[in-house]
Amino acid sequence: MPTVNFNTHLPGYEVLAELGRGNTRVLKARHQETNNLVAIKQYAFAADADLLRRFERESEIMLQIDHPNVVKVREVQLKAAMPYVVMDFVEGGDLRGLLRKEGHLPIPTVIRLGLQLTEAFRAVHPLKVVHRDIKPENILHRPLASGELHVLLTDFGIAKFWSEDASRTRTGQSMMTCEYAAPEQFDTPRQVDQSADYYALGVVLYECLTGGVPFVLDADMGLAQYMQQVLTAPVPAPVLPSGENLPPSLETLLMRLLTKDARNRLHHPDELELLLEQSRVEYLRAKRTGVAPVAVNQTLAQPVRATVATQAVTTEYDEPLQELEEASESRWGWLGIGGIILAIALAVGLYVRSNTAPASTLISPTDSSFVAPVDSSAMDTDFASAEADTVQETQETDNEESVVIESLVAPSVDTTTRNVALPDSVAVPSDSTDG
Repeated sequence: MPTVNFNTHLPGYEVLAELGRGNTRVLKARHQETNNLVAIKQYAFAADADLLRRFERESEIMLQIDHPNVVKVREVQLKAAMPYVVMDFVEGGDLRGLLRKEGHLPIPTVIRLGLQLTEAFRAVHPLKVVHRDIKPENILHRPLASGELHVLLTDFGIAKFWSEDASRTRTGQSMMTCEYAAPEQFDTPRQVDQSADYYALGVVLYECLTGGVPFVLDADMGLAQYMQQVLTAPVPAPVLPSGENLPPSLETLLMRLLTKDARNRLHHPDELELLLEQSRVEYLRAKRTGVAPVAVNQTLAQPVRATVATQAVTTEYDEPLQELEEASESRWGWLGIGGIILAIALAVGLYVRSNTAPASTLISPTDSSFVAPVDSSAMDTDFASAEADTVQETQETDNEESVVIESLVAPSVDTTTRNVALPDSVAVPSDSTDG
Protein backbone atom coordinates (compact mmCIF):
# COMPACT_ATOMS: atom_id res chain seq x y z
CA MET A 1 0.00 0.00 0.00
CA PRO A 2 1.51 3.39 -0.97
CA THR A 3 2.65 5.73 1.77
CA VAL A 4 0.34 8.68 2.28
CA ASN A 5 2.14 12.01 2.40
CA PHE A 6 0.59 15.42 2.92
CA ASN A 7 1.85 18.89 2.23
CA THR A 8 1.09 21.16 5.18
CA HIS A 9 2.13 24.36 3.42
CA LEU A 10 -0.97 26.00 1.95
CA PRO A 11 -0.41 29.56 0.72
CA GLY A 12 -2.69 32.09 2.37
CA TYR A 13 -3.79 29.77 5.19
CA GLU A 14 -2.54 29.08 8.70
CA VAL A 15 -3.14 25.42 9.58
CA LEU A 16 -4.45 25.09 13.14
CA ALA A 17 -5.31 21.41 13.55
CA GLU A 18 -5.94 18.13 11.77
CA LEU A 19 -9.58 17.04 11.96
CA GLY A 20 -9.34 13.67 10.22
CA ARG A 21 -7.28 11.53 7.89
CA GLY A 22 -7.92 8.75 5.39
CA ASN A 23 -7.65 8.96 1.61
CA THR A 24 -8.03 12.65 2.30
CA ARG A 25 -6.92 14.81 5.19
CA VAL A 26 -9.22 17.44 6.65
CA LEU A 27 -7.56 20.44 8.29
CA LYS A 28 -8.85 23.29 10.38
CA ALA A 29 -7.20 26.51 9.23
CA ARG A 30 -7.47 30.27 9.30
CA HIS A 31 -7.63 32.38 6.16
CA GLN A 32 -4.89 34.93 6.76
CA GLU A 33 -6.50 37.75 4.79
CA THR A 34 -10.02 37.57 6.26
CA ASN A 35 -9.18 35.81 9.56
CA ASN A 36 -12.09 33.42 8.92
CA LEU A 37 -11.94 29.80 10.06
CA VAL A 38 -12.11 27.26 7.24
CA ALA A 39 -11.93 23.50 6.69
CA ILE A 40 -9.50 22.30 4.03
CA LYS A 41 -9.95 18.91 2.40
CA GLN A 42 -6.62 17.78 0.94
CA TYR A 43 -5.75 14.71 -1.11
CA ALA A 44 -2.58 12.64 -0.70
CA PHE A 45 0.31 12.63 -3.17
CA ALA A 46 -0.35 8.95 -3.84
CA ALA A 47 -4.02 9.44 -4.73
CA ASP A 48 -4.91 7.54 -7.87
CA ALA A 49 -6.47 9.08 -10.98
CA ASP A 50 -9.98 7.82 -10.18
CA LEU A 51 -9.86 9.39 -6.71
CA LEU A 52 -8.79 12.72 -8.16
CA ARG A 53 -11.62 12.59 -10.72
CA ARG A 54 -14.05 12.13 -7.85
CA PHE A 55 -12.40 15.05 -6.09
CA GLU A 56 -12.78 17.21 -9.17
CA ARG A 57 -16.47 16.33 -9.60
CA GLU A 58 -17.14 17.13 -5.94
CA SER A 59 -15.61 20.58 -6.22
CA GLU A 60 -17.45 21.37 -9.44
CA ILE A 61 -20.77 20.49 -7.84
CA MET A 62 -20.25 22.35 -4.61
CA LEU A 63 -19.01 25.54 -6.26
CA GLN A 64 -22.43 25.85 -7.90
CA ILE A 65 -24.33 25.61 -4.63
CA ASP A 66 -24.93 28.56 -2.32
CA HIS A 67 -27.49 27.53 0.27
CA PRO A 68 -27.65 27.81 4.09
CA ASN A 69 -28.18 24.03 4.45
CA VAL A 70 -25.22 23.04 2.25
CA VAL A 71 -21.61 23.62 3.32
CA LYS A 72 -20.23 26.43 1.17
CA VAL A 73 -17.05 25.82 -0.85
CA ARG A 74 -14.82 28.92 -0.92
CA GLU A 75 -11.87 27.86 -3.05
CA VAL A 76 -10.71 24.96 -5.19
CA GLN A 77 -7.09 24.26 -6.12
CA LEU A 78 -6.96 21.32 -8.53
CA LYS A 79 -3.80 22.30 -10.41
CA ALA A 80 -1.62 22.40 -7.31
CA ALA A 81 0.74 19.54 -6.54
CA MET A 82 -1.54 18.84 -3.59
CA PRO A 83 -5.15 19.43 -4.77
CA TYR A 84 -7.43 20.78 -2.05
CA VAL A 85 -10.80 22.36 -1.45
CA VAL A 86 -11.47 25.14 1.06
CA MET A 87 -14.92 25.28 2.65
CA ASP A 88 -16.62 26.96 5.58
CA PHE A 89 -15.69 25.56 8.96
CA VAL A 90 -18.81 24.37 10.82
CA GLU A 91 -18.68 24.54 14.61
CA GLY A 92 -20.54 21.78 16.39
CA GLY A 93 -19.47 18.62 14.59
CA ASP A 94 -21.41 16.00 12.67
CA LEU A 95 -24.64 14.15 13.33
CA ARG A 96 -22.75 10.92 14.07
CA GLY A 97 -21.03 12.52 17.04
CA LEU A 98 -24.34 13.87 18.30
CA LEU A 99 -25.98 10.43 18.08
CA ARG A 100 -23.05 8.82 19.91
CA LYS A 101 -23.55 11.35 22.69
CA GLU A 102 -27.37 11.36 22.89
CA GLY A 103 -28.29 7.89 21.59
CA HIS A 104 -31.36 9.27 19.83
CA LEU A 105 -33.00 12.66 19.26
CA PRO A 106 -36.40 14.05 20.35
CA ILE A 107 -39.22 14.04 17.81
CA PRO A 108 -39.27 17.88 17.38
CA THR A 109 -35.50 17.91 16.70
CA VAL A 110 -35.83 15.14 14.10
CA ILE A 111 -38.64 17.00 12.34
CA ARG A 112 -36.57 20.19 12.19
CA LEU A 113 -33.58 18.21 10.89
CA GLY A 114 -35.76 16.68 8.17
CA LEU A 115 -37.13 20.07 7.12
CA GLN A 116 -33.61 21.52 6.77
CA LEU A 117 -32.39 18.57 4.72
CA THR A 118 -35.47 18.98 2.53
CA GLU A 119 -34.20 22.47 1.73
CA ALA A 120 -30.75 21.06 0.96
CA PHE A 121 -32.40 18.67 -1.52
CA ARG A 122 -34.14 21.64 -3.16
CA ALA A 123 -30.71 23.18 -3.76
CA VAL A 124 -28.89 20.03 -4.93
CA HIS A 125 -31.29 17.97 -7.01
CA PRO A 126 -32.23 20.66 -9.56
CA LEU A 127 -28.54 20.59 -10.58
CA LYS A 128 -29.07 16.99 -11.73
CA VAL A 129 -26.92 15.75 -8.87
CA VAL A 130 -27.41 12.71 -6.63
CA HIS A 131 -25.39 12.83 -3.41
CA ARG A 132 -25.45 9.00 -2.99
CA ASP A 133 -23.75 8.99 0.42
CA ILE A 134 -26.12 10.74 2.82
CA LYS A 135 -25.33 9.53 6.34
CA PRO A 136 -24.78 11.10 9.79
CA GLU A 137 -21.06 11.64 9.08
CA ASN A 138 -21.96 13.89 6.13
CA ILE A 139 -24.55 15.95 8.01
CA LEU A 140 -22.91 18.74 10.00
CA HIS A 141 -24.57 20.92 12.60
CA ARG A 142 -23.95 24.14 14.47
CA PRO A 143 -25.87 25.47 17.48
CA LEU A 144 -28.13 28.50 17.13
CA ALA A 145 -28.78 31.12 19.81
CA SER A 146 -32.25 29.58 20.29
CA GLY A 147 -30.65 26.27 21.26
CA GLU A 148 -31.81 24.57 18.06
CA LEU A 149 -29.49 23.00 15.48
CA HIS A 150 -28.60 24.43 12.10
CA VAL A 151 -27.99 21.46 9.79
CA LEU A 152 -25.76 21.41 6.70
CA LEU A 153 -25.14 18.71 4.09
CA THR A 154 -21.54 18.13 3.00
CA ASP A 155 -19.19 15.74 1.18
CA PHE A 156 -20.24 15.20 -2.41
CA GLY A 157 -17.27 12.90 -3.00
CA ILE A 158 -19.30 10.14 -4.70
CA ALA A 159 -22.01 12.40 -6.08
CA LYS A 160 -23.23 11.49 -9.54
CA PHE A 161 -24.64 13.63 -12.32
CA TRP A 162 -27.80 11.98 -13.67
CA SER A 163 -26.61 12.43 -17.22
CA GLU A 164 -23.03 11.21 -16.75
CA ASP A 165 -21.78 8.04 -18.42
CA ALA A 166 -23.15 4.95 -16.67
CA SER A 167 -19.71 3.34 -16.55
CA ARG A 168 -18.66 5.81 -13.88
CA THR A 169 -21.25 4.60 -11.37
CA ARG A 170 -19.13 1.66 -10.21
CA THR A 171 -17.00 4.03 -8.15
CA GLY A 172 -20.06 5.27 -6.34
CA GLN A 173 -21.21 1.74 -5.73
CA SER A 174 -17.92 0.73 -4.12
CA MET A 175 -17.66 3.87 -1.99
CA MET A 176 -21.25 3.94 -0.68
CA THR A 177 -22.09 3.23 2.96
CA CYS A 178 -24.13 0.02 2.88
CA GLU A 179 -26.46 0.68 5.81
CA TYR A 180 -27.71 3.92 4.18
CA ALA A 181 -27.74 2.65 0.60
CA ALA A 182 -31.04 2.22 -1.25
CA PRO A 183 -31.95 -1.23 -2.60
CA GLU A 184 -31.35 -0.11 -6.18
CA GLN A 185 -27.76 0.81 -5.30
CA PHE A 186 -27.16 -2.91 -4.73
CA ASP A 187 -29.44 -4.23 -7.45
CA THR A 188 -29.19 -1.75 -10.35
CA PRO A 189 -26.44 0.77 -9.49
CA ARG A 190 -26.41 2.25 -12.99
CA GLN A 191 -30.03 3.38 -12.64
CA VAL A 192 -29.63 5.32 -9.41
CA ASP A 193 -31.33 8.72 -9.27
CA GLN A 194 -32.40 11.17 -6.57
CA SER A 195 -34.72 8.56 -5.03
CA ALA A 196 -31.62 6.99 -3.47
CA ASP A 197 -31.02 10.20 -1.51
CA TYR A 198 -34.58 10.10 -0.19
CA TYR A 199 -34.10 6.49 0.95
CA ALA A 200 -30.88 7.44 2.76
CA LEU A 201 -32.68 10.35 4.42
CA GLY A 202 -35.31 7.88 5.62
CA VAL A 203 -32.58 5.75 7.21
CA VAL A 204 -31.06 8.82 8.89
CA LEU A 205 -34.42 9.96 10.33
CA TYR A 206 -35.19 6.38 11.46
CA GLU A 207 -31.84 6.20 13.24
CA CYS A 208 -32.27 9.61 14.86
CA LEU A 209 -35.66 8.54 16.28
CA THR A 210 -34.84 4.98 17.35
CA GLY A 211 -31.08 4.98 17.90
CA GLY A 212 -30.43 2.38 15.19
CA VAL A 213 -30.69 1.81 11.45
CA PRO A 214 -33.44 -0.44 10.00
CA PHE A 215 -30.97 -3.09 8.76
CA VAL A 216 -27.65 -3.66 10.52
CA LEU A 217 -24.58 -5.00 8.72
CA ASP A 218 -22.77 -6.78 11.56
CA ALA A 219 -19.59 -8.81 11.62
CA ASP A 220 -21.43 -12.15 11.49
CA MET A 221 -23.35 -11.27 8.34
CA GLY A 222 -21.92 -11.47 4.86
CA LEU A 223 -22.54 -8.68 2.37
CA ALA A 224 -24.67 -10.94 0.17
CA GLN A 225 -26.94 -11.80 3.12
CA TYR A 226 -27.23 -8.16 4.05
CA MET A 227 -28.10 -7.15 0.49
CA GLN A 228 -30.83 -9.79 0.39
CA GLN A 229 -32.27 -8.39 3.60
CA VAL A 230 -32.34 -4.84 2.25
CA LEU A 231 -33.91 -6.00 -1.03
CA THR A 232 -36.64 -8.23 0.41
CA ALA A 233 -37.19 -7.92 4.18
CA PRO A 234 -39.90 -5.54 5.46
CA VAL A 235 -38.69 -2.48 7.35
CA PRO A 236 -39.05 -3.03 11.12
CA ALA A 237 -41.66 -0.75 12.73
CA PRO A 238 -39.84 2.12 14.48
CA VAL A 239 -39.84 1.86 18.29
CA LEU A 240 -38.78 4.96 20.20
CA PRO A 241 -36.59 4.46 23.30
CA SER A 242 -38.65 7.14 25.07
CA GLY A 243 -41.81 5.03 24.70
CA GLU A 244 -43.57 7.83 22.79
CA ASN A 245 -45.81 7.12 19.84
CA LEU A 246 -44.76 8.57 16.51
CA PRO A 247 -47.11 11.12 14.94
CA PRO A 248 -49.01 9.21 12.22
CA SER A 249 -47.66 11.46 9.46
CA LEU A 250 -44.08 10.88 10.59
CA GLU A 251 -44.57 7.11 10.56
CA THR A 252 -46.13 7.41 7.10
CA LEU A 253 -43.14 9.48 5.99
CA LEU A 254 -40.63 6.86 7.15
CA MET A 255 -42.45 4.04 5.42
CA ARG A 256 -42.70 5.99 2.16
CA LEU A 257 -39.04 7.02 2.23
CA LEU A 258 -37.95 3.43 2.92
CA THR A 259 -40.06 1.88 0.16
CA LYS A 260 -37.93 -0.66 -1.69
CA ASP A 261 -39.25 0.14 -5.17
CA ALA A 262 -37.77 3.49 -6.15
CA ARG A 263 -40.73 4.16 -8.47
CA ASN A 264 -43.11 4.16 -5.50
CA ARG A 265 -40.83 5.99 -3.08
CA LEU A 266 -41.49 9.52 -1.91
CA HIS A 267 -39.10 11.64 -3.98
CA HIS A 268 -40.42 15.20 -4.07
CA PRO A 269 -39.41 17.94 -1.59
CA ASP A 270 -42.92 19.43 -1.44
CA GLU A 271 -44.35 16.07 -0.41
CA LEU A 272 -41.58 15.59 2.12
CA GLU A 273 -42.15 19.04 3.60
CA LEU A 274 -45.91 18.53 3.82
CA LEU A 275 -45.61 15.31 5.84
CA LEU A 276 -42.99 16.82 8.15
CA GLU A 277 -45.13 19.90 8.81
CA GLN A 278 -48.18 17.70 9.38
CA SER A 279 -46.11 15.62 11.84
CA ARG A 280 -45.19 18.77 13.73
CA VAL A 281 -48.85 19.77 14.05
CA GLU A 282 -49.87 16.29 15.21
CA TYR A 283 -47.10 16.26 17.81
CA LEU A 284 -48.08 19.65 19.22
CA ARG A 285 -51.78 18.84 19.22
CA ALA A 286 -51.22 15.53 21.04
CA LYS A 287 -48.99 17.25 23.58
CA ARG A 288 -51.59 19.98 24.16
CA THR A 289 -54.66 17.76 24.43
CA GLY A 290 -53.21 14.45 25.52
CA VAL A 291 -55.22 12.81 22.72
CA ALA A 292 -53.47 10.94 19.90
CA PRO A 293 -53.92 12.76 16.57
CA VAL A 294 -56.02 11.30 13.78
CA ALA A 295 -54.05 9.53 11.05
CA VAL A 296 -53.59 11.55 7.89
CA ASN A 297 -54.65 10.52 4.41
CA GLN A 298 -51.67 8.68 2.96
CA THR A 299 -52.65 9.39 -0.64
CA LEU A 300 -50.80 12.56 -1.62
CA ALA A 301 -50.87 14.14 -5.04
CA GLN A 302 -48.09 16.66 -5.62
CA PRO A 303 -49.09 19.13 -2.90
CA VAL A 304 -48.67 22.84 -3.41
CA ARG A 305 -45.89 23.80 -1.07
CA ALA A 306 -47.24 26.94 0.58
CA THR A 307 -51.01 26.60 0.58
CA VAL A 308 -51.29 22.91 1.41
CA ALA A 309 -48.83 23.04 4.29
CA THR A 310 -50.59 26.08 5.76
CA GLN A 311 -53.96 24.42 5.53
CA ALA A 312 -52.62 21.36 7.32
CA VAL A 313 -51.30 23.44 10.22
CA THR A 314 -54.53 25.42 10.58
CA THR A 315 -56.90 22.47 10.32
CA GLU A 316 -55.17 20.26 12.87
CA TYR A 317 -55.41 22.90 15.58
CA ASP A 318 -59.17 23.46 15.13
CA GLU A 319 -61.61 21.99 17.65
CA PRO A 320 -63.67 18.96 16.57
CA LEU A 321 -66.58 19.98 14.34
CA GLN A 322 -69.32 18.94 16.78
CA GLU A 323 -67.75 20.93 19.61
CA LEU A 324 -67.52 23.98 17.37
CA GLU A 325 -71.20 23.77 16.42
CA GLU A 326 -72.35 23.36 20.03
CA ALA A 327 -70.12 26.20 21.22
CA SER A 328 -71.34 28.40 18.38
CA GLU A 329 -75.03 27.78 19.16
CA SER A 330 -74.44 28.47 22.87
CA ARG A 331 -72.52 31.69 22.21
CA TRP A 332 -75.02 33.07 19.72
CA GLY A 333 -77.89 32.24 22.08
CA TRP A 334 -76.39 34.26 24.89
CA LEU A 335 -75.40 37.07 22.55
CA GLY A 336 -78.97 37.23 21.20
CA ILE A 337 -80.37 37.61 24.72
CA GLY A 338 -77.75 40.22 25.46
CA GLY A 339 -78.76 42.16 22.37
CA ILE A 340 -82.43 42.19 23.44
CA ILE A 341 -81.55 43.38 26.94
CA LEU A 342 -79.30 46.07 25.48
CA ALA A 343 -82.07 47.30 23.19
CA ILE A 344 -84.59 47.46 26.06
CA ALA A 345 -82.12 49.35 28.24
CA LEU A 346 -81.54 51.93 25.50
CA ALA A 347 -85.27 52.33 24.90
CA VAL A 348 -85.96 52.92 28.60
CA GLY A 349 -83.21 55.47 28.71
CA LEU A 350 -84.69 57.31 25.73
CA TYR A 351 -88.19 57.25 27.21
CA VAL A 352 -87.13 59.21 30.28
CA ARG A 353 -85.20 61.78 28.32
CA SER A 354 -86.05 64.75 26.14
CA ASN A 355 -86.21 64.39 22.35
CA THR A 356 -85.69 68.01 21.31
CA ALA A 357 -82.56 67.54 19.17
CA PRO A 358 -80.81 64.61 17.43
CA ALA A 359 -77.68 63.23 19.03
CA SER A 360 -74.42 62.93 17.16
CA THR A 361 -72.98 59.83 18.78
CA LEU A 362 -73.95 56.34 19.76
CA ILE A 363 -72.15 54.61 22.57
CA SER A 364 -70.68 51.33 21.31
CA PRO A 365 -70.14 48.12 23.26
CA THR A 366 -66.98 48.10 25.31
CA ASP A 367 -63.80 46.63 23.89
CA SER A 368 -63.96 43.81 26.41
CA SER A 369 -66.76 42.18 24.42
CA PHE A 370 -64.30 41.26 21.69
CA VAL A 371 -61.87 38.35 21.80
CA ALA A 372 -58.76 38.79 19.64
CA PRO A 373 -58.18 35.91 17.22
CA VAL A 374 -55.15 33.70 17.66
CA ASP A 375 -52.42 34.35 15.10
CA SER A 376 -51.97 30.89 13.63
CA SER A 377 -48.95 31.99 11.58
CA ALA A 378 -46.93 31.96 14.79
CA MET A 379 -47.10 28.16 14.73
CA ASP A 380 -44.70 28.10 11.77
CA THR A 381 -41.83 29.78 13.67
CA ASP A 382 -40.78 26.94 15.96
CA PHE A 383 -42.03 24.53 18.58
CA ALA A 384 -41.52 26.86 21.51
CA SER A 385 -43.61 29.73 20.09
CA ALA A 386 -46.25 27.29 18.85
CA GLU A 387 -46.72 25.88 22.32
CA ALA A 388 -46.98 29.43 23.74
CA ASP A 389 -49.78 30.17 21.26
CA THR A 390 -51.53 27.00 22.40
CA VAL A 391 -51.49 28.18 26.03
CA GLN A 392 -52.82 31.60 24.99
CA GLU A 393 -55.61 29.99 22.96
CA THR A 394 -56.63 27.86 25.97
CA GLN A 395 -56.70 30.89 28.27
CA GLU A 396 -58.85 32.85 25.82
CA THR A 397 -61.32 29.97 25.59
CA ASP A 398 -61.61 29.81 29.39
CA ASN A 399 -62.39 33.53 29.52
CA GLU A 400 -65.15 33.45 26.89
CA GLU A 401 -67.98 32.95 29.44
CA SER A 402 -66.96 36.02 31.45
CA VAL A 403 -66.63 38.03 28.22
CA VAL A 404 -70.16 37.11 27.11
CA ILE A 405 -71.65 37.98 30.53
CA GLU A 406 -69.86 41.30 30.45
CA SER A 407 -71.33 42.05 27.03
CA LEU A 408 -74.86 41.56 28.42
CA VAL A 409 -74.61 44.57 30.72
CA ALA A 410 -76.03 47.67 29.08
CA PRO A 411 -73.46 50.45 28.77
CA SER A 412 -74.00 53.44 31.03
CA VAL A 413 -75.45 56.60 29.47
CA ASP A 414 -74.00 59.97 30.27
CA THR A 415 -76.79 61.95 32.03
CA THR A 416 -75.34 65.20 30.75
CA THR A 417 -76.19 64.23 27.18
CA ARG A 418 -79.75 65.27 26.36
CA ASN A 419 -80.26 63.22 23.22
CA VAL A 420 -79.20 59.70 22.20
CA ALA A 421 -80.13 58.31 18.79
CA LEU A 422 -81.90 54.96 18.84
CA PRO A 423 -80.37 52.71 16.14
CA ASP A 424 -82.60 50.75 13.77
CA SER A 425 -80.98 47.53 15.00
CA VAL A 426 -78.52 46.49 17.63
CA ALA A 427 -75.33 45.00 16.19
CA VAL A 428 -74.03 41.94 18.03
CA PRO A 429 -70.22 41.59 17.79
CA SER A 430 -69.13 38.25 16.33
CA ASP A 431 -66.89 36.00 18.40
CA SER A 432 -63.61 36.14 16.49
CA THR A 433 -62.33 33.03 18.16
CA ASP A 434 -64.78 30.89 16.17
CA GLY A 435 -62.95 31.58 12.97
